[in-house]
Amino acid sequence: MNLFDGKTTKGWEPREEVVSFEAKDGELHLLSKKNVWVMSEVTMKDFEAECEVFLPKEPGFNSGLAFRCSGKKGKPKGYQMEIDRSIPGGVYGIGLGGWLSKKKGTLKEGEWNHFRMIAEGDRIRTWVNGELVSDVKAGAQLSGHFGIQHHGKGGVVKFRKVRARELGKK
Repeated sequence: MNLFDGKTTKGWEPREEVVSFEAKDGELHLLSKKNVWVMSEVTMKDFEAECEVFLPKEPGFNSGLAFRCSGKKGKPKGYQMEIDRSIPGGVYGIGLGGWLSKKKGTLKEGEWNHFRMIAEGDRIRTWVNGELVSDVKAGAQLSGHFGIQHHGKGGVVKFRKVRARELGKK
């Protein structure tokens, strides 16, 4: 299932004011001057999700792909796969105790990077550009929404091919 239709921001809602959030040339572009979450209407429990991300060149830039998130406004509660230069592919528990894995994947600077995760029961695995980065147990929250984040530092982060498929459903 595509979480982004490639043409519009339909199904995605910023939880705070952003500088810009738009669909452009088959990509989601997000720019913010403060930490912001843009959440999807889609919820899943056990799934495989992936996206391609192009990081802006600004040092210290930080983003993420959130999943199994709850809450109606502001910062969600759930999990996040880090999309940044310091710990790409690491897993963070948003409102759930912080870092679960700080192992660092390998990014390709100035190129699109492929991020993938599988969440099955309490097991969460993440990959960056085909390299397994994290394999952790986290059972505090087993279902919820997807989201993307912009920490407010740096330029426009671009997402494309944002999709997920439920596991165990025929």
